[in-house]
Amino acid sequence: MNLNTGLKTLLIGAALAASSTASALPSFIGKAGLWPTQSITATIDTTTGFQTPSQVIRHTYVKINGTYVQMALGTQISTATLTINGVERSYTVIKPNPVPANAPVVLMLHGNGSNPQQQANLSLVSDFVATQQFWAVLPAAINGVWGDDPSRDSEDDVNFISALIDTLVSQGVDQSRVYASGFSNGAFMTERLACELSDKIAAFSMVSATMRTGLVKNCQPAYQRSKLYILGTADSVVHYDGLADMESASDTLAFWMAQQGCGGVVSSSLPALVDDGTSVQLDDYTGCSSGTSLRLYTVNGGGHAWPGGFPDGLGTTSQNIDADGLIWLLSSAASTR
Repeated sequence: MNLNTGLKTLLIGAALAASSTASALPSFIGKAGLWPTQSITATIDTTTGFQTPSQVIRHTYVKINGTYVQMALGTQISTATLTINGVERSYTVIKPNPVPANAPVVLMLHGNGSNPQQQANLSLVSDFVATQQFWAVLPAAINGVWGDDPSRDSEDDVNFISALIDTLVSQGVDQSRVYASGFSNGAFMTERLACELSDKIAAFSMVSATMRTGLVKNCQPAYQRSKLYILGTADSVVHYDGLADMESASDTLAFWMAQQGCGGVVSSSLPALVDDGTSVQLDDYTGCSSGTSLRLYTVNGGGHAWPGGFPDGLGTTSQNIDADGLIWLLSSAASTR
């Protein structure tokens, strides 16, 4: 186990202990903005996505909508609402503290039946907000479910995300550096955004999702953008080889390979950092149009989970890659300019 993985494992353990007993939590819980700040930087390993911080990242816990959220010191959290077609929609924002000007934004969409707070804890994204200085914006689906299939679902969620981006831009974020990511149902929704909001979003990352057959038939993006997939071969929810209305991993990547005009693929086995029953293969597609990237990280033995994050998925959560870091590396190289 390397130092980065060991530190993250300790932090995950601390978060688990804190979530099970209020007495274990710091005394400044819930007093948003009153805890000490921490100035910290980090480099990200371009192969695995794990970051090496300039010092140990310290944490506090803030109760948002009834859920304690693990927050890296040097970040702040808030919630807000938008009204779309007469329906109030909510979202959570995790920002660096102090807030930088013209910051990039990573939208992070939660899975089916989940919420923004649970997604923040699953991904441990505040660590990267603190070191990489972007905003993580976590919108909430109505009743916890995203309308990810245009063949059966309305455009309400697309309109919500579009209006949310406009709101964030009006608050001073960099319009050309808005990125989208998601987990499970949120990742399927992120793919729909790749088809319908490519004029506003510069890159797309999907964890534990392939592609809806209904989206394949209704996807006409205005622009081709970089995309990243992370899929587990032992995922019992989203089958790697496809099931029902979900395409297989190979068919999903073939669809985008054709869309982006990619000419080939370079496959490589990533180093095993820990012996957790998983191994990772990267398929990096080459020659894609307009300088876009297309990548698939296959987690052999990986479950329906967020690699490198809190082990709260179905099946094994691999600690051999960090999804947050890989998403940020792909995203930060792209813009809509």
